[in-house]
Amino acid sequence: MGRRALVLLVALVLAGVAAFAVFQFLNGIRTDVERDRQKVTVYRAGALIPEGSQGSQVLQSGLVVQSEENREDLPEGAVASEEQLNAVLSGRLAVGPINSNEIIVDTQWAQLTVDLQPMSELIPSGKQAITISTDAVRGVNGFIRPGDMINLIVTLDIEFNQIPTNSPIFGIPTETTTAETGAAAEEVSETITYTRFVLQGLPVLAVATDVRQEEGDTAPVVNPQVDADGNPITTEVAQEEEIPQTIFTLEVTPEQAERIAFASENGSVWLTLVPADFVEVATQGVTIETLFAGDLVDDIFGN
Repeated sequence: MGRRALVLLVALVLAGVAAFAVFQFLNGIRTDVERDRQKVTVYRAGALIPEGSQGSQVLQSGLVVQSEENREDLPEGAVASEEQLNAVLSGRLAVGPINSNEIIVDTQWAQLTVDLQPMSELIPSGKQAITISTDAVRGVNGFIRPGDMINLIVTLDIEFNQIPTNSPIFGIPTETTTAETGAAAEEVSETITYTRFVLQGLPVLAVATDVRQEEGDTAPVVNPQVDADGNPITTEVAQEEEIPQTIFTLEVTPEQAERIAFASENGSVWLTLVPADFVEVATQGVTIETLFAGDLVDDIFGN
């Protein structure tokens, strides 16, 4: 074999090796892409799973549904088999709310290790528990947790004739006007809107179903209602509810319970979250006259 033929043979062999290497490389990339695009089994929340829900009850209620997702889109810890689903949920509680259609992952569930403590054992002697509800804005946007302390503000429309004549708070004389209707005169009471802290430093026992924990206690569970087929039941009232309400259970004295009930029935209630070292502060409250800390008429009209 001549020298030229030998060189040509070597070149052909090297070209073949290079072509094979490129083919293997591209084939590996295609395999990786196909594997990432491969549909795998996942499990999703069929409806909102509230914080504190017990995993075994969620399974029995049919709140978890099987689905498929691209492998590359799976979150870390995603449950991918029925055996894993049972292992992750059994004997555990949801550590936070799981939204409808959200993929179930193992970090959403915490081990249930102790029995629940009755709520009555959390209430000190001489105290009582009372529950109020607010929307997210009036309830500090969900940042209040069991064990926190809160202040309660109320806004009321108060009739002038109910304000003591010697009250220094409002700075507005108490008076009524009359309106003539035919031959009869009907007294019309004028009102003033007043906002003030009504109670301060109230301990929070529970928020919705999240009970204040003591020495490792866990939260009670709300079991969603299901029909005969295991599907979650939704009512027209729930569907029409546009603003979700957060429920707060507070530790109070009997006198405080009465004041909270009156404020909730007759006014608009707001909550404020306070630090653990909070000290009660005396306030005079606010009316339209004191809101801007000056003469409102002069401020508006420049008189």
